[in-house]
Amino acid sequence: MTKFKIILGVLLSLMAGGCATLDKSECREADWKIIGLEDGARGRPLSYIGNHRKACAEYGVKPDLAQYERGHVNGLQQFCIADNGFRLGRAGRSYNNVCPPALNGRFLAGYETGRQLHALSADIGRMQNDVQAMQTELDESAKRQLNLENMLVSGTISASTRKSLLDQVKEMQTNNTALQISIRETELEAARLQGEYDVLNATHPYQAQ
Repeated sequence: MTKFKIILGVLLSLMAGGCATLDKSECREADWKIIGLEDGARGRPLSYIGNHRKACAEYGVKPDLAQYERGHVNGLQQFCIADNGFRLGRAGRSYNNVCPPALNGRFLAGYETGRQLHALSADIGRMQNDVQAMQTELDESAKRQLNLENMLVSGTISASTRKSLLDQVKEMQTNNTALQISIRETELEAARLQGEYDVLNATHPYQAQ
């Protein structure tokens, strides 16, 4: 049990260290204005300083909120641009409303375009997967139907069995026809969405990288 406790303690220590935003030297030598600038430029909210506070508390260091906030404001000037909004939306990431009102409009314009492209891409991918699944089902059903038809022409089955097989074949034919229709409709819808995606992707003014 003692050995287990030691191993558990080491693991917890490593996990805690991996979650810390700053180490001992960084806390003691911190330029809180620069740290705020970097966090703001990454789109982190002002409340992110709480993570630094927890990381540095162990070393008796308290963040300078005023300096951090000054840097954070400047960092947001770098982050809150339309291109960054576009990249965030295109990646399907959520926006935590960190941009001030004066910058929020341009950021959201890019974000909305990126979000639309992400949604279109996701829908197209789902439809392509659906088509593949339906095509696999159709192929397997066609093989089963062929087996039943071979049994029907074998001449070695009873009348009652023949009727049962005929009913199964008719049901498969109906289901296969429905699958073919669904495949075609899904392919057409995916093509329509792909057209929307291509037009939007070719005409938006934002930089993806």
